[in-house]
Amino acid sequence: MISESDILKCFQHLVDSSYHKDSILLGSGDDAAVIDTQGRQLVHSVDISKIGVHLHESMRPEDIAYRSITTALSDLAGMGCFPSFISIALTSDIEEISWYEKFSNGIKEALDEFSIDLVGGDVTKGELNVSVNVFGYPFQNPITRSGAKPNESIYITGQLGKAKQGLDDWLNKKSSIYCQSYLRPKPQFQKAKEISDFASSCIDISDGLIKDLRDICRQSNVGAELYFKDIPITNDDLDLTYGDDYELCFTAPSSLDDRLRDQGFFLIGKTTESYLQKYPYMQVFMKNGSTIDFKRKGWDPFS
Repeated sequence: MISESDILKCFQHLVDSSYHKDSILLGSGDDAAVIDTQGRQLVHSVDISKIGVHLHESMRPEDIAYRSITTALSDLAGMGCFPSFISIALTSDIEEISWYEKFSNGIKEALDEFSIDLVGGDVTKGELNVSVNVFGYPFQNPITRSGAKPNESIYITGQLGKAKQGLDDWLNKKSSIYCQSYLRPKPQFQKAKEISDFASSCIDISDGLIKDLRDICRQSNVGAELYFKDIPITNDDLDLTYGDDYELCFTAPSSLDDRLRDQGFFLIGKTTESYLQKYPYMQVFMKNGSTIDFKRKGWDPFS
């Protein structure tokens, strides 16, 4: 079966042969690209939200707009950056003008909450699809996926599985504290700012902790050992692979452990030497010393 990563590899040669290499400080492969604009680092990413894949058919237009924007903005948080402006391309075959008015209200909510500007976009006819370009700047320097070193601590910024539970509650018309985690996810900009001067690597948890941390391991050439009892979850081990959390996973020197625990970050494991080249070594240990074998590796829209 074809996967998302298989498709992305088809385009890698296009980004490797750049006409403006002096300006591209970090290209494809991370949460966002970093471009030198006359001495200032501009960070850019793009995200697609499609009905039936990322968005449920019965969602309100306000929630569709807000969710599409904030999930895209989360890539900037994963790079240790703050947002500045966005553009939106909307594909829709909905014919009620009131739907678009409500959609624009959702955009306005996101713009005001994160103090960002909408600088353009496009609209065309077709199945509902929202493409959001996001632009921002680093709090310090961009935090990439490739900076982790062996024997560092692995942290996450919050509880996993809330959106998974929220979607289930929402579909079953059950009012719960988790519904908003799915409908209105929050990019972690304040926490990104707090870790920006010491985190060695970082990623936003959009595709599930196991899959996203594996990206850090692969690009940093390290392994990872996680301790299940230390991971804040909502239900069970599926919370580690479902995704849609939009918390941050980052690595940092173990000398900072006391400080980071006091700041409310969750220490969930440590990096190790990488034992395998193709598939980085990663294990999740239970309290009794056994390990979890995950059948689901993480979110993939093509699986």
